[in-house]
Amino acid sequence: MSESSIRIYGDPVLRAKAKQVREIDGQVADLVEKMVVTMRENQGVGLAAPQVGSLWRVIIARPDTEDDTEIFRLINPRIIAAEGSQEGMEGCLSLPSLRGEVERSAQVAVEAMTLQGENVTIEATGLLARVFEHEIDHLDGVLFVDRARPDALCWLIPDPDVEEGYRLEQTTMKEAEQRFARLRAKRRAEGGS
Repeated sequence: MSESSIRIYGDPVLRAKAKQVREIDGQVADLVEKMVVTMRENQGVGLAAPQVGSLWRVIIARPDTEDDTEIFRLINPRIIAAEGSQEGMEGCLSLPSLRGEVERSAQVAVEAMTLQGENVTIEATGLLARVFEHEIDHLDGVLFVDRARPDALCWLIPDPDVEEGYRLEQTTMKEAEQRFARLRAKRRAEGGS
């Protein structure tokens, strides 16, 4: 899977509700490992199966953006507890370069199964809590722009003249929708998804 295999905003699969995984078999294991490769290739911190066109309730997430060795591979994840709140910028591989201010829980407990079929409960705070909430939202057809403040949407624009290496340029959802429609059309013309 490559960048072109990531579904872009406007693709109907991103708005569909994913189905429970009934059996963890080779197909599910293959999907998860392909998702890991795709997330790494695109420098993501998480990925949900609908983003690569699969309607299974599967997510992956990295707890640390600096350490790529530990990756959660979760089947049928669900948030069983949440408390506090945190506000921060979010982006999404399915909405490339778009960022938005989103309020999320500060702490979550996620119940899921591992690829080995073990039931686990993971408690997360900070960025990892945000990633879990973001990816689990994908399984229900919810995107970060549905939760973002409309006046806080912006493009991440590479800019070598600023210290961070990028600048933010305010946008609207309508403008973003138009840009993503053009990107999807370009990918279709090139034979991608």
